[in-house]
Amino acid sequence: MSYLVLARKYRPQTFEEVYAQDQITQILKNSIEMERIAHAYLFCGPRGVGKTSMARIFAKSLNCLEENLSDRPCNKCTNCLEITQGSSQDVIEIDGASNTGVEDIRDLQKELMYSTSNSRYKIYIIDEVHMLSKNAFNALLKTLEEPPDKVIFIFATTEPHKVLPTIISRCQRFDFKRIPIKKIVARMQDICLKENIIISEDSLFQLAKMADGSMRDSQSLLDQVLAYGSNEISLEDILEIFGTVAVEVYETILRSIHERETSVIISSLHEVLEKGTDLQEFLGGLMEYVRNLTLLKIGIIPSEAAPRELEQMKALAGLFNEKELIYLVSMLIRTKVDIKSSNNPVLLTEMAFIKLSHIAEMRSLEEIIGKIDASQLNGGNQANPPARKPVKKLSPLEEARQYQQQQEAELHKKVQEEKQKSEEQSQKAKELFNDLDLEKLKKYLPPLAKTIMREKMVIGKELESDKLTGFHNNVISMEIDKNITFSIMTKNQEWLEEKFRAYFGHPIRFNFILKVAERVKTLKNPSVYDIELKSPELAKNLKKIDPNMQITTMINNEY
Repeated sequence: MSYLVLARKYRPQTFEEVYAQDQITQILKNSIEMERIAHAYLFCGPRGVGKTSMARIFAKSLNCLEENLSDRPCNKCTNCLEITQGSSQDVIEIDGASNTGVEDIRDLQKELMYSTSNSRYKIYIIDEVHMLSKNAFNALLKTLEEPPDKVIFIFATTEPHKVLPTIISRCQRFDFKRIPIKKIVARMQDICLKENIIISEDSLFQLAKMADGSMRDSQSLLDQVLAYGSNEISLEDILEIFGTVAVEVYETILRSIHERETSVIISSLHEVLEKGTDLQEFLGGLMEYVRNLTLLKIGIIPSEAAPRELEQMKALAGLFNEKELIYLVSMLIRTKVDIKSSNNPVLLTEMAFIKLSHIAEMRSLEEIIGKIDASQLNGGNQANPPARKPVKKLSPLEEARQYQQQQEAELHKKVQEEKQKSEEQSQKAKELFNDLDLEKLKKYLPPLAKTIMREKMVIGKELESDKLTGFHNNVISMEIDKNITFSIMTKNQEWLEEKFRAYFGHPIRFNFILKVAERVKTLKNPSVYDIELKSPELAKNLKKIDPNMQITTMINNEY
């Protein structure tokens, strides 16, 4: 028989075996007991926290043949065994990632017409339901809202935000939590006891931390470790297999930072890199270790720390104050970000650690200000001036604070200047408008026209002083001699009035007048007599010329 991995072998078979989801198990058990069974459920949460296992247990509890609607399946009857093996005809598990289309949903809807074979309910468990297409979701809406009698849908997903709100509103939603490290350790201790595996609690803590709240991941990691070290596992084996940095390395680096032993810090960094450890993971681990020290500093016991580490961490936390620990975290975060885009990440990390080795030289901003104030007070005594102390270079954190204060002061000054400038312009515009007449309006028109021309050239060119014919009751009368221009100015009248209002600080309106040009009647092929009536001088000159076709042509060209 082939080997069965621990995650499948020790999969939860009852509600009590599902860890850290007590509120969900209690609701489901009560709903079974009170026979308040919904037609659709949505199980959300991270991977490996028991969503699909909970769905199977719920299905077994509903269809168990041993008792009527028992909240605890017997796991012995035919229905329970078939559901556990995944061969039940009434509990169908569907992979949402493989059945994403509308046709798959239609096939499912056809199956709903058939009654159950030997169960109370026909249950459909759709895993990774967020992978269904939008059209598939829409095809499922009506069926989900009013399914046939004795049909239950259970959806499981790690990304509920990708599920349509119309689907979520038709389901009872349950959000699964990440499993705490201590509960993962407790479960793995039970498994190791049953499997006769010798492993320390510190090793189980390390595996639980790497699982990141997933029970299945922790069991998979344990399987991987067993393949390396048989039935006896040490913490050193785990660190070697996964390339994880031991906490002793972090402790050495932080002690060296406190004691300003730069060479020890850089040597420890090189040793870590020579083992093939990823630089980002190393910085992340160190950042988490400093975070735990900070929590201890403020009186909180970090749940991620193994019991044997706590005493060492408490002693190490006493070497730093809270501001220094915060500075350490901020520097590590900045270094992690910087090395992502760097061609030489090791160099950046080395420089950052060298800077951290001078953390003892940091001084608080309040302390520096206090010393400056004291020196100024003492400096007032000219007879006995105080000895000047060398000015120490500010730390990066203090430089950042000082820079931020300077920026805020400059911004405040700029805002005040803009406010004063606006008030002055408003007052100037008010004074300008009070004695505004047509002559002054023509005087101020050219610079305003240039400004308007940058936005709308046609309108700006049309604003000429000689076209203004009057200004009365805040209305400018303006003559326009072309139909096209008149149409453009009329369409943009509100925009133009807003520009004048902003310039003169008072509402101004326009009255556009279309100037009708005088039409000159032109004669076709006029005679010399006609020309004499209109222009005697021109006729006199024409009589001197040969009065033939040439004269007529000249006259036609002239007129």
